[in-house]
Amino acid sequence: MTRTNLITGFLGSGKTTSILHLLAHKDPNEKWAVLVNEFGEVGIDGALLADSGALLKEIPGGCMCCVNGLPMQVGLNTLLRQGKPDRLLIEPT
Repeated sequence: MTRTNLITGFLGSGKTTSILHLLAHKDPNEKWAVLVNEFGEVGIDGALLADSGALLKEIPGGCMCCVNGLPMQVGLNTLLRQGKPDRLLIEPT
């Protein structure tokens, strides 16, 4: 079973900063994955998280819970099946 944290908040509230902090202080023996929603054409959060050492999957477009239900499910399943992370961080908004 993969431990999972849902990171939520308003735009600009520090979600990506919080994820980066968690990744910087994780147990080095653990493998973590991040599923992140990207609203715009350019994946800013994904670019910031790319060098974090975590497995990363970006879901482009609207809110992954509403508009992007299927891409979110595919991304989630891909991360869990291929990456087999010890912890999963999800940033859905």
